[in-house]
Amino acid sequence: MSGSGSQVGEPGLGRPRAAAPLAALGLLAATGLVCAAVALRNPTAVAVLEQDPSGSARRPAPAAAPSGSSGRADAPPPEPASALDPAEPDAPAKAEPARAQASELEKAQAEGIAALGALAQRYPEDPPVLRALALAQGREKAYAAAVATTKRLFEIAPEETGNDEVKQLLLRIANGPPEVALTALDLMAKQMGSRGPDLLYEVVTAPRFGDWIRDNASKQLLDPSVRQMASPALLIADDLRRLTGCPTKALIARAREEGDVRALHYIKSLLTPQRCGVLRMRNCLKCGAVAKDLRATASVIEKRKKAAATPPAGSAAP
Repeated sequence: MSGSGSQVGEPGLGRPRAAAPLAALGLLAATGLVCAAVALRNPTAVAVLEQDPSGSARRPAPAAAPSGSSGRADAPPPEPASALDPAEPDAPAKAEPARAQASELEKAQAEGIAALGALAQRYPEDPPVLRALALAQGREKAYAAAVATTKRLFEIAPEETGNDEVKQLLLRIANGPPEVALTALDLMAKQMGSRGPDLLYEVVTAPRFGDWIRDNASKQLLDPSVRQMASPALLIADDLRRLTGCPTKALIARAREEGDVRALHYIKSLLTPQRCGVLRMRNCLKCGAVAKDLRATASVIEKRKKAAATPPAGSAAP
């Protein structure tokens, strides 16, 4: 029995001896894998694992894309403007136009229109020089040249539209030959602001002007662009002038609020009795139905005219 037992146990003792070399090989292989993993490790993941005790990998949140971007994560942000970039140079200031000396202008005026023309060439943007030249051209009846000079004067100095000498010059030209008269009307309508329609109205109503030029000025006053520049006082006066019947209450109300002496002229004419009846033996009011409103409006305009003519208290010269 004992002999048989020893024979059975020898193969069993051989197995552990054979397994030892295999275990050593397995340990060596595992060590190699670990070393390879360490060599190939991702530095970012390792840094995250070292900061997180739990060992769970955390991915950093992606940066928000700027508004209006196409959504690409790799699009570079716009570069900020450099603080060292030189500022754009300012536009050079426009130099003041040359002006003639008072002595130069007086000398040219004394010498006549040729000297003034030469002075205007030297000082083409000097309003007093251009005004003097235009007035001299008007006195010489060089009306076409006077209108051209006056137009240039208004372009460089719009305030000259209020100059009384220049306005009288244009009225004189408007009463001259037809070709230059129409040019003067056109200048009034387009180059003089609200003062232009006032001059056109003067041409229409002044008795020294002929019917032909008055009709043309009246047509100019109907132009929408001219009416847009006209003052309310002029508009109501011109509307009353064109009446063929009696004014409406709305028109009378406008005259009461906006009218001046020009509107007052037509209101008083409507309040003037006229001969009527078969034998024209009676005096009648043409617009008796609105006579009360017309009288009230005339009174308001008269008071406004007196107030405008009265200087404010304390304005008198010492």
